[in-house]
Formats: sequence, C-alpha cells, structure tokens
Amino acid sequence: MSRVLRLVAVAILVVSLVLMLGPFGGAEAASGVSDKVAHFAVFGLILWSFGVLFRRLPRLGAALLAIGLGGMVEVVQGMVGRDADWLDLAADSLGVTAALLLWAIWRGFRTREAFQTSNTR
Repeated sequence: MSRVLRLVAVAILVVSLVLMLGPFGGAEAASGVSDKVAHFAVFGLILWSFGVLFRRLPRLGAALLAIGLGGMVEVVQGMVGRDADWLDLAADSLGVTAALLLWAIWRGFRTREAFQTSNTR
C-alpha cells in the first residue's frame, strides 16, 4: 500500500479527532454543514482510514472499531463541555454502515482474498 495513502489515512484520523474533541463545537454551524451529515461523512472516512492502516483487520472488525471510536468520542465530549448526543453516534454508525456497503459493492461482495486473486489474473 502506498505511503501516501497511509499518510492521508493518518491525517484524516488526526484531523477528525481534533475537530470532534477540541473546542470547535460551533464549527458545524459556521460551515453550514449539518452536524449529522458531518458525522456520517467523517465516520465513513474513518472506516476507510482503518482499512488502509489495518489491512489485516477484517472489515467488520474495522467497522466495529470505528463505531466504538464514535461512542468513545461522545463520552469524552460529555466530559469536556461539548454536547454528547446519541443521534451523533447513530449518524456515525450509519456512515460506517454506508462505507462498509460501498466497500462490499466495490468488491462485488467477494472476500478480500477472492478479490485479490481475481485481480491478479
């Protein structure tokens, strides 16, 4: 896997965590993007990042890890004076699910090994 992809994946994770945990609670309102849409999109990207960084981790495991991260973020947000919202976690989960579905469609619903074998012919 390309080093550039790994760097992009790390950057997505770092920027996402800083924005979700930092004192930027009004950033969504200022940008005009719905908070839930932002959570949906960001957690799709987080799943992609986990897929790039942890290639041997099954995609379902990466999805559960991403949803777990979303839950932890909501708990920490409640501790640092930001609004912890179960609907944010629902948007996170839907974003992860959508990204997982897109991945499955792209792979033709084949396992990683079957996909790699068919592409090496």
